[in-house]
Amino acid sequence: MRPNHYFAGGNTAEGFCSHFEDILPAPSRRRMYYLKGGPGVGKSTLMRRVGEAAEKQGLAVEYFHCSSDPDSLDGICLPERGMAMMDGTSPHVYDPVIPGARDTLISLGDFLDEAALRPHARDIAGVQQAISARFARCYRYLAAALQVQLAAVSGHEEARKAHELAASWAETLPLRGGTGRIRRLFASAYTPKGCIDVLGEDFERCVAVDCPFGLHPTQAMERLAFLATLRGLNAIVLANPLSPAEADGVLIAEHGILFRSGRRLPASAGEWVEAGRLFSLEPASEKEQGFDRNAYELLIQRALEQLTAAKSLHDELESYYVGRMDFQKWQGVLDEILCQEE
Repeated sequence: MRPNHYFAGGNTAEGFCSHFEDILPAPSRRRMYYLKGGPGVGKSTLMRRVGEAAEKQGLAVEYFHCSSDPDSLDGICLPERGMAMMDGTSPHVYDPVIPGARDTLISLGDFLDEAALRPHARDIAGVQQAISARFARCYRYLAAALQVQLAAVSGHEEARKAHELAASWAETLPLRGGTGRIRRLFASAYTPKGCIDVLGEDFERCVAVDCPFGLHPTQAMERLAFLATLRGLNAIVLANPLSPAEADGVLIAEHGILFRSGRRLPASAGEWVEAGRLFSLEPASEKEQGFDRNAYELLIQRALEQLTAAKSLHDELESYYVGRMDFQKWQGVLDEILCQEE
C-alpha cells in the first residue's frame, strides 16, 4: 500500500501556518504521541521508524514532512488505527489533551547530557536567534511576493461559475453514504530545497484547473470539498503554500481522486478546465505581466535563500545535541512503542 505524503505546516506570507490538528482530526483519535526535545534528539527518525514498521504490517501510513527540512518529518498518521505521532515543539507547540488515557508525551530531551550542554548555552542561544532572524526575513519576502501577486491579479473567480463547476464535479464522485470530514493540509511548501511538492502523481483521476498568475480556484475547491462530505467522502483541502487561506485543490485520498490548480500538473494529467469556465478575466499587457512575474520570482528566491541559511544554522544547532544524546535509551522508547502498536 503506497503511503501518502503531505506537509502539515508551511512557511507562508502570513508566517508559519500550522494545520497540525488535521494530521489526525480529534473525532478519529484513539492514540496520540507528542514528541518533545531539542534538535538532533531523533524525533523525526523515531516517527519514520514507526511508520516503516506499520507499512510492513500492511497498514496505511501518512507522512507529514517538515517545511524547514523536507527530509525530516513533523508527524505520521495510521488512520486505520486512529493513531498519530507529531513533533510538539516550536513553532507548532502541542501537548496531550487527554494525558495517559489517550495521549502520551514522550520527552526525548530527558536523554540528553545536560551537564555537557551547559557550557554551550550562550552559543546555542546565539544560533537560535540567528535562525529566528532568517525566518523573519523569509516571511517578509514571502509577504512581499504575495503583494506582487495580488497586484498582478487581472480578474476574479466568479461564485456562480465556481459552484456550478463544483456541483458537476461532485456528481462524478463515488457515493458512500453518511457524512465525511474535511482536513486542511499542504501538498507543497517553501523549503530550503525550493518549493517542494510531496503529493506525487499516482492517482486514479486528476482534474487540473488552468489558473492565471495570482488567481486561485478557492471557491470551487471549497464547495467541492463540502459536497464530497455530503456523499460520505473524506476530503483534503490543499492550501496554497504562499497564501494558505486560498485553496489550490481537493484530494479524495481513499479513491485516488485529485482536483488541483493546473500549475503543478502535467498536460497529460486527465481533464483540464480552462480559465474562462471559472474566472472573469481582464486583459493585462505582456510588459506588466512580465514585470510582475520577475519581481515575484525574485522575492520568492530571496525567501528560499533565507530558508537555506536557516537550515545551515539548524544543522549547526543539532551538532551541539547529537553527540550528547543517549541513543540507547532512545532505542528503548522506540522498541516500547513498536510493541504497543503491534
